[in-house]
Amino acid sequence: MKKSLLTIAIATLLVACSADNESKLLSNDSFQNKVSQLPTFQPIATGGINLLPKDPNYQLPKTKVKSVEAMDIRPPIMPLSVIKNSVAQFDGERAFIAYPIKQKDVYSILQIERLLKDHNVAYEVRGQKILTDWTSTRRLDEIGDTQARYQIEQVINGSSSTLMLLVLEMKRDDVIFTPKVADKRRYASDQLNLLVGELNQAYQKQKTMLLNANMLMPVNSELITDLNGKVALMLGASFEKSWVKLGDVLPKLGFEIKEQTVERGNRELKYRALTNEDWFRISIEKSDLENGKYFMQLSTVDKRSSVVITDEDGKALSGKQAQVIYQALHNLLAR
Repeated sequence: MKKSLLTIAIATLLVACSADNESKLLSNDSFQNKVSQLPTFQPIATGGINLLPKDPNYQLPKTKVKSVEAMDIRPPIMPLSVIKNSVAQFDGERAFIAYPIKQKDVYSILQIERLLKDHNVAYEVRGQKILTDWTSTRRLDEIGDTQARYQIEQVINGSSSTLMLLVLEMKRDDVIFTPKVADKRRYASDQLNLLVGELNQAYQKQKTMLLNANMLMPVNSELITDLNGKVALMLGASFEKSWVKLGDVLPKLGFEIKEQTVERGNRELKYRALTNEDWFRISIEKSDLENGKYFMQLSTVDKRSSVVITDEDGKALSGKQAQVIYQALHNLLAR
């Protein structure tokens, strides 16, 4: 019985997943589709018995079923405000997104041109407007080969910049048709969301790259004794930058990072001494630190941060040993 139910469930799932785009796009529950299935009734053979007459109160009205156009049942799409402090709408003809003027060069006609080139879409530039050639709608739920021509425009006004997208023409399987308002809203909004989404993704990626590059810039440091009396290295950088920079230089000094918890500022390290050749590229004096497990603790001190390295028993490096290790760290941080 269990196998039978499982077979039925799998078969049902496969039928649901194999539905074509037409069933996803067009409503199939229209009354007109059921006309041929309506029953017809023949007079009852009474056999000589007088039957009561029909009560007109219960007589079904005779109506002629009108054929109507198939309805697109896909959920409507509206422009999305994916840019910070932006407003996105559809005005009946155009989808647009307005955003602060300081981001006019990030979300601009020039950037839209770059995206169109990446997607191999032919276009023509007229001032601050772009007129595209026929191009795919990039939707996966289309019936046939549906293409469109778009007009994209950037308008700068006062404290804001606006990207607007308009559907000029549409065709399906090379047959041109006039898009309805619902079509204009769907395809204009969808295309604007795709383009702005790609620009936003590229912008965020660029910001991350710049941030990472800044995190790896040289950091000044000096040897100190902290409030607990431990020898430490004071870094002239924020906790975040110091954490990233130390993660970059510690392996170069022979400290392999085994585990780390950024919220607590600690790392578990495994030390393996460098060769003489590698060590003297970093510092003039070689460390005699034993191989084994060590820990690094990074703490915030005002707008700076300090790092302390301890052994497996929690004892901080001290004396000559601490001076040599921290001097080597100082040299690497400054690069």
